[in-house]
Amino acid sequence: MATELGLHQVKQALKGSKEPHLMTGAQYKESLRDGRRIIDANGEAVDDVTTHPQLARAVDNVAGLFDLQFDPAHRDVLTYVDPDDGGRYAIGWQVPTNKEHLRQKLAAIRILTLKTMGIFGRPPDYGSMMALGFLAVNDKIEKENPEFAQNVRDFVKLSSAHNLMSTDLIPDIQADRRIPASEKPGRLRVVEERDDGVVLYGAKPCGSIGSISHFCTLSTALSPGLDEAACLWAVLPVNLEGLSLLLREPVTDPNSNWEDHPLDSRGEEIDNLLIFDNVFLPREYLVSFKNKELLGLYHESGVVGFWHILARLAVRAELFAGAAQTIVDILGISKIQSVREAVSEIIKYAAILKAGIVAAVEDAEVWNGMTVPNLEYVTPVRLYSIEEYPRIMHLLRDLCGQGMVSRWPAAIWDHPEFGPKLEEFAPGVGVTGREKNRVFNFIWDLACSSHANRVAMFENTNATPRAFVSEELYQHYDRDEACRVIRDYLKINPDRVII
Repeated sequence: MATELGLHQVKQALKGSKEPHLMTGAQYKESLRDGRRIIDANGEAVDDVTTHPQLARAVDNVAGLFDLQFDPAHRDVLTYVDPDDGGRYAIGWQVPTNKEHLRQKLAAIRILTLKTMGIFGRPPDYGSMMALGFLAVNDKIEKENPEFAQNVRDFVKLSSAHNLMSTDLIPDIQADRRIPASEKPGRLRVVEERDDGVVLYGAKPCGSIGSISHFCTLSTALSPGLDEAACLWAVLPVNLEGLSLLLREPVTDPNSNWEDHPLDSRGEEIDNLLIFDNVFLPREYLVSFKNKELLGLYHESGVVGFWHILARLAVRAELFAGAAQTIVDILGISKIQSVREAVSEIIKYAAILKAGIVAAVEDAEVWNGMTVPNLEYVTPVRLYSIEEYPRIMHLLRDLCGQGMVSRWPAAIWDHPEFGPKLEEFAPGVGVTGREKNRVFNFIWDLACSSHANRVAMFENTNATPRAFVSEELYQHYDRDEACRVIRDYLKINPDRVII
């Protein structure tokens, strides 16, 4: 891309690096100081996202993930060496051309999910998924405009070269559903076309982690009925002039300590609303414009992203099973049949999700020269993951019994009078009373807190709501051969009549 708009600070951060295509955590932080306009939940401008109370802990968490690329224990999983130039690059931006590439991505997802305990749904390796999705359907983009198809290839190459972090923007801002999509005042749309680009006006919601990313990948694939000016696929730097990101109210306390809140103290992905006030976007960042046909390609363009979501959920599910067994062990309740049944249900959830992601790789397909997971496995298991998630959270809470309400903060355990009494009265099996309390604090953050509820809502909408995925399954799951077998056996018309 000729302009490389939005990359100045990234290049400054990477200058002189021994690994020019990888970022350390410190370089990641420096790259975010690029003049982006963020408005916090108090309505005040954020001077520095790396130190702001509502964002700092999330930045630190993500910075730790970037540092893992340099850890000898993880380097060969989180990065790869390009055979063409010998350079080392982040695995998230590798274009998969065989199953082994997908398996390495799975291994990377596992490492990053365990590092964050799964509560960050959009880690650095996720951001590439929409861009790779654009590549997966690039033949259709090519038919519209070869220039736009080249833009996709250029963006993937550019992002790989600079270890960029991005997030995706797909839904439109929520508004009166009685208003036709093409007339909604908040829809993101092009209000001026120029030879060198377009001017954007409107809004895009659900920019999870957008405030601490470098780019956004944007599509209107979930919005049928749009007018041509709003039919848009693009990539955009977060620091574009005229672009503002409005942060929602935090659901974690920036002053919380690790013992009282083992998860919430790590920060959160603060969602934001993006406001476009006559934002100029260079033509080099356009992927599609005025193409209504692409609006129906949500399923196809999400081929890698949906698999990544499911893979992360599968690792989270393993953690759920581990958390459940830890509760059982420290309370000494394994001899209760209903308890074993509850844990088995959580194990089943984890096993089914794992089976789905593994099968999707083993039966992978090739689209436009790229090896992609098989959606015939991803979609039904994704649907199952959405439907069962609330049940799994309930089982974790239920296993804890009174532990969810009988929790005491570190200040009480440190109290000279009451701390020793609690240790005397409330020990667990093989753990002290304080250690047992810490387990319940963890489960609270995992399944009960405001943050836990935000993550639960995110998992539901990020994986796409149940009804939508159910429709995807109906529309795309291949059952033609099975229908032919039944029709041949019953000696009826072999051709289906579809109404």
